[in-house]
Amino acid sequence: MAPARVVVVCGDRAGRVMAGPAIRAVELAQGLAGAGHPVVLAAPVGSDPNIDDLAVTTWSSRGDLRAAVAAAQVVVVFAAVLADHLWLADLDVPLVVDSYDPALFETLEGRRGEPLNAQRDWVADASRHQLHPLAVADVVLVASERQRHFALGSLAALGRLGPRTVAEDPTLEQLVRIVPFGLPDEPPEHGSSPLRGPDGPFGADDVVALWGGGLYPWLDPLTLVDAVSEVDDDRVVAAFLAGPHPTPAVGRMPLVDEARQLALDLGLGRRVHFVERWVPYAERGRWLTGADIGVSLHHSHVETELSFRTRVLDYLWAGLPIVCTGGDVVAEAVAADDLGVVVPPGDSTVVAAALAALAGASPQKRAARRRRLADAARSHRWSETLAPLVAACAEPRLAPDRRVAENVPPRRGDGLRRAVRVAQGLPGSLVPSNGLRTEGTQ
Repeated sequence: MAPARVVVVCGDRAGRVMAGPAIRAVELAQGLAGAGHPVVLAAPVGSDPNIDDLAVTTWSSRGDLRAAVAAAQVVVVFAAVLADHLWLADLDVPLVVDSYDPALFETLEGRRGEPLNAQRDWVADASRHQLHPLAVADVVLVASERQRHFALGSLAALGRLGPRTVAEDPTLEQLVRIVPFGLPDEPPEHGSSPLRGPDGPFGADDVVALWGGGLYPWLDPLTLVDAVSEVDDDRVVAAFLAGPHPTPAVGRMPLVDEARQLALDLGLGRRVHFVERWVPYAERGRWLTGADIGVSLHHSHVETELSFRTRVLDYLWAGLPIVCTGGDVVAEAVAADDLGVVVPPGDSTVVAAALAALAGASPQKRAARRRRLADAARSHRWSETLAPLVAACAEPRLAPDRRVAENVPPRRGDGLRRAVRVAQGLPGSLVPSNGLRTEGTQ
């Protein structure tokens, strides 16, 4: 097959400073380009037009986005963006829908405690962003086997799974493909770190526990602050990357102020440090290599079940032993491969014991764990994790139930109406634009 012209549509600003969705879009685009596909990254206005040799175009309107995808043979699009631009389903171009982020479950937890009417509005919008794109997807990308099961259940509820689909794809592994977050092939270079030295907050003898991602409401940074106060060894300290979120609509996260106040209340002084900026993606290695332990803690709730803690992969990349709460797939790997310590939710005493144990580990134990961490990191390289996406773009095609019969042109707008009706479960939702009946009605 000839290389396909691919447009990767990003919903967040891409450039030097990025959050998870933009990072993932850039890495997907770079991986596809490295595999020989002509790739354009379509990112919102305000993105950097010069990103590591990628062809970048910016958009802010439907017209801009339509122009960006005009020559595409495959469109790779984040689910939430497609939900707001379902007209993309009318283009007769295969849609690879990236559904790695379980935003519905993040919203359920993140908005908990707000007035019920407000929660209903937020959750309804999150449901639309999570489910409507699956009604028109030709390929669905997920980050784990758990997410794959959720996607298959959603597709079944939308009437997308039937005899034609299973006849061509008996395992449904072509329809729903596992593409986790990945890591660079080479580990970060060790050198000067902003966390150490004369200009940094910590000394050479400190044992630095790093919180390397955002302080989102479904996570639990407060337990780490409590745990530091419970560790008798004053060398055990914590650093939080706590700058304002690069997506303007998110901005500063309330948990930053709560964690800072808790540290003040506990009199921790220099033992807890908050980095007041969002670390640029290309610079994260310098911060990681200045730490000794990577920490990711969360509460007990439904978001955990389908989460994929992407920043924990950075700890693998940097060879940091991990302290994390159990319940998600990354924590399962930490426990199975002895990559650190898995702790119960909300138990600062257990977290403190884990920090103390890792700080006091013998050189032999540390060296053995570093080898295991390096092995785990190699299995998560982008060059490995992107293989299912590269394969999908090498043979682009519409899903069986989305194909249009030969010489029967679709009517303008039918794809949009059908997508909405499918996603909402309305009568007639399984009648495609060409008048053929889909598997769901056979």
